Amino acid sequence: MPSRSGTHTYQRESGRTRATERAAHGFAALPALFTFTVDVESHPGGGGAAAPTRRLLDLLEATGSLGTFFVLDEVARADPALVREIARRGHEVASHGHTHRHLAAEGPAAFRTGMVAAQRRLADLCGQAPLGYRAPYFSLTPAAGWAPGVLAELGFAYSSSILPARNPLAGWPGAPSRPFRWACGLLELPVPVGRIGPLALPFLGGMYLRWLPGWRLRSLSRDWAARGDSGALWSYCHPYDLDTAARLVRRADTGRLASLMLWLNRRSTLPRLQGLLQGRTSVPFAARLGEIGASAVAWGPREGSEAKYGADDLGEGLGPSPNLTPPKA
Repeated sequence: MPSRSGTHTYQRESGRTRATERAAHGFAALPALFTFTVDVESHPGGGGAAAPTRRLLDLLEATGSLGTFFVLDEVARADPALVREIARRGHEVASHGHTHRHLAAEGPAAFRTGMVAAQRRLADLCGQAPLGYRAPYFSLTPAAGWAPGVLAELGFAYSSSILPARNPLAGWPGAPSRPFRWACGLLELPVPVGRIGPLALPFLGGMYLRWLPGWRLRSLSRDWAARGDSGALWSYCHPYDLDTAARLVRRADTGRLASLMLWLNRRSTLPRLQGLLQGRTSVPFAARLGEIGASAVAWGPREGSEAKYGADDLGEGLGPSPNLTPPKA
């Protein structure tokens, strides 16, 4: 007869297996090819980024997939061995910025200075400069419209920094939901979003992936797939999404409710990520740039008209836009 601890372990594993199978069923409508991305950053109250990041590395290895890891500079400074391990295990190492602040709070000069140092550090650790960048909070908004030009100047090939919808933290309502190129040539890969009434949510990432009920994730996945050419599919998570041992801490950048939501329900993260990977292959963004870039359109807000971009243009980023034009040859 199994021991009490053995029985409990079996029950927990059995429960995770069932949750994984439910998640896999919910994501079944999504394409077989996507990109699994991780924003490598620490969270107050937790044990740091290293242990949960390695759990994500093991998860990808077990499924034969590779992902893109956007590493915050403070993590690269504190744990260079972790960055080297990510690269050694075959994943793309990209930049999550030099500080976890909204872009608009920095300004072009401070951003450029910080990014030069962050870019050089990742290049030294991995043997090559990062091709990709993701803004903290997806904070590439109209107020930070200068950022793509700075990134292109520094040699970045793509950004994954726009949430094409209204959001309490950051968003660019009316920005394309499909990959596009800025006037400077930088490729932008917007967050995949799904609609719930008037809301457009990044349903395959972070807190949304943890909190949305299974039936809702299934519905959003079917809706996304039914739109046909809906852009590059990708998910995102943070190491702390798996850190169930962390204590509740009120984050300085969020209110009490948001801090609570970021802390609770973390046990659902792993089985849902396992379900997303089941029957699906993740390929790093760097390996998909040719394919994605070939169909990318050119886009840029009309001067002084950011407020004019909204639901009428793109359905909060879910439909075609008359302001998209083919890229120049």
